[in-house]
Amino acid sequence: MIRPLLAVLAAAALVAPALAEPTAPAPAPAPAGALLGPALNVSDVDRSLRFYVDGLGMKLATRRPGPKRVESILTFGGPDTSTLLLLSDAAGAHPAIEQGNGFDKLVMRMASLDATVARLKAAGFATGEVHEAAGGMVRVLHATDPDGYHLELVEMRGKPGAAR
Repeated sequence: MIRPLLAVLAAAALVAPALAEPTAPAPAPAPAGALLGPALNVSDVDRSLRFYVDGLGMKLATRRPGPKRVESILTFGGPDTSTLLLLSDAAGAHPAIEQGNGFDKLVMRMASLDATVARLKAAGFATGEVHEAAGGMVRVLHATDPDGYHLELVEMRGKPGAAR
């Protein structure tokens, strides 16, 4: 009688962990921060907005006037999208922007470089040629905004030669 009882208890001890509710995995630690985006000084905010909004398809999220400068905040409109701040003189002065050696370029992912080229041309801006890279997995367009900031516009593709 004791032997069958011990066998049942041993079997229950082996099966019990499998029947227990699984424990939820520990949540991933929160990131220490996030890069929201760069702030660029611009000499003519209307011309820059034409380039970034009309040409690249960004959206003007808000404009924040201040006593010395105006911040125009741009996004691509998604929930987790980075921002780009255009900083202009509040008094309306248009000082020329001098490009130094500390900044190289902005790199932006675009849904379609063909559509971007068409928008830039329609807004009156010249464009370069679109080049393939990474064995056709990536398409790249180099552009320069009205104040001389260099941009590398990147279209990601699923597999070599595939259109997105």
